[in-house]
Amino acid sequence: MGEGRRQRDAEKPTARLRRLARIGALCLVVLAGGGCTRSYYRDYADQDVYRILSKRVLDWRWRVPERKVEADPKSRMADPSNPNRPPIPGDDPASRLFQVSSAFPFEYHGWKKRGTAPIEYLDWQKKLPTEDDDRVKLGRDSIMNLAIVNSREYQFNYEDLYLAALNLTLAQFQFMVQGFSQNGVFFQHLGNFRNNSNQLQLASANGFNKEFMTGAQLLVDLANTLVFEYSGKGFHVASPNLAINFTQPLLRGAWARIVTQALSLQERGVLYALRDFAHYRRVFYVNLIASNGYLGLLTQLQSIRNQEENLKSLERNLQMYEAELQGGYKTVLERDQVAQGYQQSQLILLQAEAGLQTQLDTYKLTLGLPPELKVRLDDSALEPFQLNDVKLDELRASNDRLYLGLYGKNDIPDSEIPRSTLAAAARQLQSALTELSTVNTKSFAELGGWQSKLDAERKKGFEGPDDKELKAIFERKTKLAGDLKVVLEETRLSLQDDHDKVQTLISGLDKAKPEDAVKTLRDDLVNKEFRSRLSELFVAQNQMRVFLIELKPVDLSVEQAIAIALSNRLDLKNALAQVTDAWRDIEVEANSLRGFLNFQYSGNLAAAPSHSTLYRFDASSSIHRMGLTFDAPINRRAERNAYRTAQITFQRARRAYMAARDQIVQQIRFDMRQILVTRKQFDIGREQLITTSRQVEEAEYALQHDPEGRPVTLNLLNALQLLLTARNTLIGTWVSYETSRLNLYRDFDLMDIDANGIWTNENDPQLLPTALRIAASAPAASLAIPAGPFDLSGTQSREASLFSDVKSTDRNLVVPDEAESPSNEGPLNDAELENGVAPPGGAPGVPGGGPGAPAGPPQTPSPFATRPQ
Repeated sequence: MGEGRRQRDAEKPTARLRRLARIGALCLVVLAGGGCTRSYYRDYADQDVYRILSKRVLDWRWRVPERKVEADPKSRMADPSNPNRPPIPGDDPASRLFQVSSAFPFEYHGWKKRGTAPIEYLDWQKKLPTEDDDRVKLGRDSIMNLAIVNSREYQFNYEDLYLAALNLTLAQFQFMVQGFSQNGVFFQHLGNFRNNSNQLQLASANGFNKEFMTGAQLLVDLANTLVFEYSGKGFHVASPNLAINFTQPLLRGAWARIVTQALSLQERGVLYALRDFAHYRRVFYVNLIASNGYLGLLTQLQSIRNQEENLKSLERNLQMYEAELQGGYKTVLERDQVAQGYQQSQLILLQAEAGLQTQLDTYKLTLGLPPELKVRLDDSALEPFQLNDVKLDELRASNDRLYLGLYGKNDIPDSEIPRSTLAAAARQLQSALTELSTVNTKSFAELGGWQSKLDAERKKGFEGPDDKELKAIFERKTKLAGDLKVVLEETRLSLQDDHDKVQTLISGLDKAKPEDAVKTLRDDLVNKEFRSRLSELFVAQNQMRVFLIELKPVDLSVEQAIAIALSNRLDLKNALAQVTDAWRDIEVEANSLRGFLNFQYSGNLAAAPSHSTLYRFDASSSIHRMGLTFDAPINRRAERNAYRTAQITFQRARRAYMAARDQIVQQIRFDMRQILVTRKQFDIGREQLITTSRQVEEAEYALQHDPEGRPVTLNLLNALQLLLTARNTLIGTWVSYETSRLNLYRDFDLMDIDANGIWTNENDPQLLPTALRIAASAPAASLAIPAGPFDLSGTQSREASLFSDVKSTDRNLVVPDEAESPSNEGPLNDAELENGVAPPGGAPGVPGGGPGAPAGPPQTPSPFATRPQ
């Protein structure tokens, strides 16, 4: 009995080991076949990346809206399928022939159940914000949002930011505990017959390694082998073995400042990438909105509208020429000149419309939208450029029809026109005069609103580097507003007088001779008086509304703008940090020139050879070894070259920083210069538009009187072309100014673009003052020494700063009406009419003006002449 108990006691460890072996084998199979799921690794990577990015948002200037790296679910790029097991995409048939795996079975085994899916998300258009006509509205506030959702370029740049942070997770893992577990199952057969041996071996090696930021490395490895013998020789356990290795460098590769430099570069690099992406968002916004984007499209749209207005004017004049040609008042040559201008205008309009559509298609690609998608430009920004009431165009067209209708049909003489026709025409004229009076009343109201703005501007005062010039322009506008009030009042009285004349004509129509009534109604009231009132309101509205178009001011001197940019530019901050990176790299490479002096420890803990219990280590079987190793720095050619390269790279980084600083200053000076130039161009463009609108009205008035020997037809065509050019120039200059202003804020890196693509701090009155105060109180933002100390008082003229190297006798803006010449605003007085003064092509501020310039419209009686009381 005692012998049996000893046998059972001896078998107990063996049974336990067998059960443990079975469990170990089962775990090995599970780990080998499964492991963590794809979804786990994907989510874990996202969690690490988003945590890294959020920790680096230390300042609102490089704040980026939180979002996933995947495309927006509303996007054309959206992928609603399972990202860890995407469906099979369609393949190119020709490329399919060269898929090597297609020749083997089971190519799609396990994949077919995923199904197939098109490359593009087909339901994205259902989620587009559309208007009632199913068109997508392209407005300033919606464009950036459309691009954020659909732009392939924007998505690619955000993915680059994600990948930069993803790469950092691997660098961070370098200093984490890195576990490992290696397992194997082997069947071994040895010998034959009575000497054969059949064994099942379970081998495992489990442990971890750890790299410390001091340069030390630790490796712990526990190896064990379980052997099952099936030849009647029993169960054997291989002795477990625990290996420990530790190394600490003392010279080369020692100290945290050397070991962690590679990690620091990637840690800092993610911050650089985040700043670069924040700056990219501002650049992307400006590119979408400015002259190469939305505002440029508006410029083309307004040019088309201006061309359409020009075409309508030519069409009206052509119809008049056709009628007067039949009556013998015009020649075929004059008619053909107008017809040629009309045809040429049609061609230009056709080309402009095609050009706009081409630009729209290109713009859609930038937004990530298909070219065939129907869109509509939000033209609300063009409302200030509607310089005349649309009612004036309607009244002008109806007046032309009335005028031509009074010539009679089929060459009927004036004496044979029925009195009923004359009475109907007179009542129609009365109605038109009433409508014109309504337009005049509205113009009075607009003038009152403008004068209220001028009063507020006067109370605010004029400060800043260009206060004298701003005050001069204000005085110019104040004088113009006073003159316009006089003109509109005279027009109101004249309209009442004209209305009375028409009523008198109607009352005495039964007693008057038909030819006299026709002459009075057609030539005097319709052609002269009504056209004169129409022209007065046309010019007055042009003069008033053109000054109601406002430019958003930039109240900064050049030095202040430079200081703000140097204090806030993200790329300059990156360049400064990269100089430090290059300097530290020198120290890292210098460390590699030293020899290796390492402290090493290695331990091998083993179990007693005759013991059958797991993990029972015995000191008699264990080994411990420690000491120092030294490798003399004899062969250091590669290290020497790397060290020298690092020194040169550092100098390059210094120069790159200086270049970045200088380029920023140059760009800010350019932006401020463009703002100054385009603002003055806009002021001049206003005067050009006023002058050219007067020329058109003068030319059309002269056309009705047709003085012999005067090229009235060519004068009219030239005046219409000048008006078209002036209108296009005005909208183009306004867009150029807005583009320069957007560029300036972009180059400040002060734009706050939210998740919906809205520039949120555009109208923040404290943005620039706060930025200037911080720039003035902060340490120097540049290591480079400026040419001179910055004057941040804001009192120095921007013109003097921007044109400091260009000598000019006079760069101040001289508006035409401030020159030493007669007033260029109506109404003209009797002395001017007697001397033949009219708005000539040589007027200051008009292309081709100056001494010797071609003459303008003929010196005919003006519709703005003072009428005798």
